[in-house]
Amino acid sequence: MSNATDEANKYIIRDSSGIIVGRFIILDLDHENKGVIIKLKFYKSGRDANKTLQDALKLMLNNLIKSKGLHKVNIICDEKISLTPFTNLGFQLEGYISDSIITKFKYEGSLLFGIVEEEFYNNSYKKELAIQGNKISIRVLNSDDASDLLEYYTRNKEFLSKFEPHRDEEFYTVEVQKQSLIENYKEFIKGEGAHFGIYKAEKMIGRIRIYNIVHGVFKSAFIGYSMDEQYQGNGYMKEAVSLVVTYAYEELGLHRIEATTLVDNEKSQRVLKACGFNELGICKEYLHINGKWRDHVIFYKNNK
Repeated sequence: MSNATDEANKYIIRDSSGIIVGRFIILDLDHENKGVIIKLKFYKSGRDANKTLQDALKLMLNNLIKSKGLHKVNIICDEKISLTPFTNLGFQLEGYISDSIITKFKYEGSLLFGIVEEEFYNNSYKKELAIQGNKISIRVLNSDDASDLLEYYTRNKEFLSKFEPHRDEEFYTVEVQKQSLIENYKEFIKGEGAHFGIYKAEKMIGRIRIYNIVHGVFKSAFIGYSMDEQYQGNGYMKEAVSLVVTYAYEELGLHRIEATTLVDNEKSQRVLKACGFNELGICKEYLHINGKWRDHVIFYKNNK
């Protein structure tokens, strides 16, 4: 557990061993508008770094928003810092400042995060979701999983091209995957979606996403998924779909889940039918796959 010690406008961050691993420096405190701008320096790396940073951020937010009644907190930090502790607490990435920090005799950029009191109270706890099945487990992905997701896409690049929209070379970079996962994780925090990794013995072997969640009178969503070519035919995707559908019904309170497959993707159709989905019909020229518009079969399952 980290703690921050007040030194006028500086707050020292200590890890669980009492070692100083960073500091917050208040650059501007605007009492009239109830806002503050803080510079963060964080030196710790390794397994516990994210937890240490998140605990320190939470203490600062409790002090500034809960105790002092501020409305908005902005934090400037190194561009290489992990985004997960920020997104877990409800921070929004509001900007990028180029060439603003000297690190090892060269200029690097800074990130600007912001959070208002409403988001702080809504997200003042870490949101995680992992579900254990019989053969596999699924876990909501965050920005720290960008490298694993990129590796999955890269090794299955040719295989997935038969089933998914065309992706340019920029897609196959950590930066693009990290940004995508940040947006996905925001959806998860807000209850608008969830992007799960599928794991076998701690290895990511696939992904499944619930998206386009509509509440109100519809209470519906779509799912999409893919499985590593080397792990096909073992029942892993059937189990993953079942876990996500159960989560959608029991945790999100949804009534209807829909999914689409290419007309000739019989494996995916068997998965959906085995999970209790019903075939609704064909969507003509539904998605642009492998260079041309392709028809898809649409399936649905209602919560009974």
